[in-house]
Amino acid sequence: MFFNRQGFLVEKDLKIRKIDHLNLVLMTIRDVGRLLITENDREKLIKGICDILVEKRGYYNAWISLFGNHKKIDLIADSGIKSPFDSLKKNIKNQQFTRCVEHTLVSEKVFVVNDPVKECTQCVLSKKYSNRSALAVRLEYEERNYGFMVVSIPKELASDKNEKNIVKEISDDIAFGLYRLDLEERRKFTEQDLEQSRIRFKTLIENSLNRISIIQNHEIVYENSGIRKIHGLMSKVFDPPEFLDVYFEDRARIKQLYTQLLSNKIRHIETDFRYCPFGKDKADQEIRWALLSATKIDYLGVESVLTNIMDITDSKEVENFLRIQDKMTSLGRVTAGIAHEIRNPLSGIYIYLKALKKIYNQMGDITKVVSIIDKIELASYKIESIIKRVMDFSKPSQPQFIMTNLNDYIDEVTKLTSVTLRKSGIRFEKYLNSNIPKCFAEPHLIEQVILNLITNAAEAMKEFQGEKIITLKTFKNDNHVVITVKDTGPGIPLARQSKIFDPFYTTKSTSSGIGLSICHRIILDHGGSLKCQPSENGGAKFIIELPLKNIEV
Repeated sequence: MFFNRQGFLVEKDLKIRKIDHLNLVLMTIRDVGRLLITENDREKLIKGICDILVEKRGYYNAWISLFGNHKKIDLIADSGIKSPFDSLKKNIKNQQFTRCVEHTLVSEKVFVVNDPVKECTQCVLSKKYSNRSALAVRLEYEERNYGFMVVSIPKELASDKNEKNIVKEISDDIAFGLYRLDLEERRKFTEQDLEQSRIRFKTLIENSLNRISIIQNHEIVYENSGIRKIHGLMSKVFDPPEFLDVYFEDRARIKQLYTQLLSNKIRHIETDFRYCPFGKDKADQEIRWALLSATKIDYLGVESVLTNIMDITDSKEVENFLRIQDKMTSLGRVTAGIAHEIRNPLSGIYIYLKALKKIYNQMGDITKVVSIIDKIELASYKIESIIKRVMDFSKPSQPQFIMTNLNDYIDEVTKLTSVTLRKSGIRFEKYLNSNIPKCFAEPHLIEQVILNLITNAAEAMKEFQGEKIITLKTFKNDNHVVITVKDTGPGIPLARQSKIFDPFYTTKSTSSGIGLSICHRIILDHGGSLKCQPSENGGAKFIIELPLKNIEV
């Protein structure tokens, strides 16, 4: 057989070149991969990759550009290019891209420039690309375009699919490395934010004037130091399991709540209690008030109780002072009202007695004496009536509840008043829902309330020039029977709405001002509520809510 030695040598040389080529490829990919893992500076990273591609891959030159936050090029690195590249850098930063770069903006495929001298006449580098070709590719990962890479290669490699695949693979690795750097930067920013938040939170907790503690197995494992800087009164305010600083009358309740929290019967404690700052052994112990908020947490892997306790003694004292002040104000108003109501009949009695004395001295007509005595008796009855109403308000009799349908009583009592309203030019509308359930009430007291509200509405519209309508409704709402009485009169000014249920508060010269107070008291004794609000079409609207279930008075 004829042996072609020259062909053998050519084939052998080709195999050696392929092996060398593969070694270069592997070394390039290895070195680029190492750099992507070890280098966290973007500028140094892309500069190092360009150097590897030129030194290890055998490219004539390589350059990489990266987009910044505003989709503008902010980093450019190159290797193997001399002076003309400076003007190209300037153009690229001004968003004036070369032909090959523009193709990377619209396609993810590797773009091949076979003859840059002929195809890219506008490029300042094209004159340096004689007998060379160029490959340009986008740096993209997770649909984000990080930039682009351009390499100058021998002309015979431009049509090699393997070469294009290698460039594409390297570009994908670069894009993933840039994505990793993004994640690393975000992680660092997140860690910094967390650390700053932790410091702020710790500063806030440590300097809080509340007593904040963590309890594990009945032992306090953490307690903020800020409260100790102010005073030591709360150092053992909530010290399980005995709670010795808790006032003895509240101790059993606090123990029960704490036990229920530990056994998951309740999820949160929110309560106030009294405590003695220096324990039970001090002779003249001070009693203070604390507001407790406690919940279960996981602290260092152990089930714990987080407590937040605020001393509210000053708030309680202010609250008590305001309550006393409010009582004194109400007492003063009641006293003034009683004095005003009684003064008028007493003045009449005084006048009548003077007249009686004058007649006696002159031995006048005896019939005049009888008339004056009648007037004195009438004034005395008036005083007695005022005193009885005050007594009824201050100490009302026990309501006698029965299970009843209030519609029957309301319907009956409004039949009597509707005639009077019609004579006064007032239209009375009544809508009694037949489906309302029975409820516990004393019907005659509810009748009294309804009559009072209707009478007040009629009096409010006496001088009113518009359309006069009083509307009464009954219906069920959740667990309540609701009765509403509304009118189309002038309404109640907002400034007076908070005072209308106060005893002896009135704006009418002919009223004692105790009617609405008694109505309010009656509804409260039924376990319900009486509220006033503006009506939808003007006027005032009173809403009575009575519970369906029986209550203990």
